Amino acid sequence: MNTFFIVLIAAAAIILLLFILCAFIYNQLVWRKTMKIPKFITDLIAGNNMPDEFGKANITAEKKLLSLPIKEIALNAPDGERLVARVLVPQKSNGRLILACHGARSWGIGEFALISHYFYKNGYTLIMPDHRGCGNSGGKYMGYGTHESKDSYIWVNYAKQHFPDLDIFLLGVSMGAATVLMMSKTADDSAIKGIIADCSYTSAWEEFSYQLKTSFHLPDFPVLHICSLYSRIIAGYSFKDASPLEAVKNAKKPILFIHGGADDFVPVYMEKILYDACCTEKSMITVDNAVHARSYYTNPEIYEKAIEEFMNKYSKINQ
Repeated sequence: MNTFFIVLIAAAAIILLLFILCAFIYNQLVWRKTMKIPKFITDLIAGNNMPDEFGKANITAEKKLLSLPIKEIALNAPDGERLVARVLVPQKSNGRLILACHGARSWGIGEFALISHYFYKNGYTLIMPDHRGCGNSGGKYMGYGTHESKDSYIWVNYAKQHFPDLDIFLLGVSMGAATVLMMSKTADDSAIKGIIADCSYTSAWEEFSYQLKTSFHLPDFPVLHICSLYSRIIAGYSFKDASPLEAVKNAKKPILFIHGGADDFVPVYMEKILYDACCTEKSMITVDNAVHARSYYTNPEIYEKAIEEFMNKYSKINQ
């Protein structure tokens, strides 16, 4: 066998291994069912260090939330996928409803257990969907805001049908924040009064690029390009399609941006980029010392004050 064929076979083997590696990475990023990876690899990912006390507090809050009169609803998306949400109705309504969208690999109850008690006590009706590919909803893949932003209108329509007199506010955390920001360009329904986005990325592409460079010291090419191609073929979207940044340039509703000042999973600088690009009425708070998706846990007083001021400003019903 001459040198040319040896080089050719070696190159083909390297390319094959590269595509296998990218398939593994894509599985970790998008698929509901992920292959197990060694802990030392997950420990390398920027932002994975979370406060130990949070888990215990959240488990306690989940149990308390499930003891309340919460109702599980299942609806079908236009493509037939089963979507599930929990609805919590307060004893006395304050005239406002919150559609709360969770982050990647989370679920409605788990994401909003802590803050749900504040909402319930203060008269908010709360709808907490499980996005497809997560929780009790169907689906194999997460969309990082692409299909979640479309599915969420199913719950907006449910809210309008069952709670027609309530003002609707969209609240999202992490991927959920990207979801509600991607809804901002199409949210022309008069029932929707405003959007609260907690720790959104500018785009899935930029978020994954940040993690590749920060955690693994790797360039975008070719890994991110191959993974995005897989996503286009398998899940029907590319990572650049999941772009809250492009959406807020044409936003139709007021937006409150929230981000943790110590967030190094979705870096805090993305908040300012989104805020500056947003074309509608907007406000922004950064919660000191809060890591990713822990702003409410870190400083509930500042968080509650910010969202109350925002909703009081844009709701037709002022407390």
